[in-house]
Amino acid sequence: MQDTASLSEEIVHGKGYVLLPELFIPRKIAEARLHLLKLATEEPTGRILKSDKRSRLYRLLDEAEIFEQMVQHPQVIEVVEAVLGSDMTLGGFSAHILYPGATNMGAHVDYPYFTMKPPYPATPIMEVQAIWMMEDFTETNGAPLFAANTQKLCQFPDPKRFAESAHKLTGKAGSVVLSHGLCWHDTSINYSNQPRVSVLGNYNPKFIRPLENPAQQVSPTVLEQASPKLKQLLGYEFQTAIFKDVQRLQSNIVPEVDGVNSEC
Repeated sequence: MQDTASLSEEIVHGKGYVLLPELFIPRKIAEARLHLLKLATEEPTGRILKSDKRSRLYRLLDEAEIFEQMVQHPQVIEVVEAVLGSDMTLGGFSAHILYPGATNMGAHVDYPYFTMKPPYPATPIMEVQAIWMMEDFTETNGAPLFAANTQKLCQFPDPKRFAESAHKLTGKAGSVVLSHGLCWHDTSINYSNQPRVSVLGNYNPKFIRPLENPAQQVSPTVLEQASPKLKQLLGYEFQTAIFKDVQRLQSNIVPEVDGVNSEC
């Protein structure tokens, strides 16, 4: 595997994405995949979005330890921090299921870029996405499509150019793709007879408002037991500091007596 500096350079100034192969053993990934498919079947209230032949599952950090491990995996964090800085945070964390026959989503850039009017700013970099492969990603089961070097264009994808230059990024279960938020990408068609499952992590500089606000999706128990790195990713320390500032301001407000401020 390349060193962190080379990987981050490839994301920023190279193709716009890198593949870190097989960071988890197949058994753990297979168990987590089955758990996600079971959750999708149960349709838990408030944590699943369904559209035609695809599902998106939220609130994963309460579900299994492997998801906590994914979101703060040391090799992933090293590369992402080399791009975004050591104080970056988690903007979103969810599972994406493509059922048999699922078609393309459409070429896109990631949040927050798609909320902005192009041309997008080249700096500062506002997002790195992690796509965890919960099974082998193949040529036939909906592997993601990436158009190399397009993060340098700072533009919304041109469909024709994307179709001409994009290729499928395949890999083994337990691998992860890290990509620049401006690199054009899409899902491909799932021609197989099985669901294709991924887990998506979106990392942003701390000045970007989170897309999903993962901290609000974590139970107090998980938050209390979280590692310092996970608390940082969830924005816990930042939100706690704001809460303390509000408390301090409230404590300095002098109460009124009979409609008159007692300090006057």
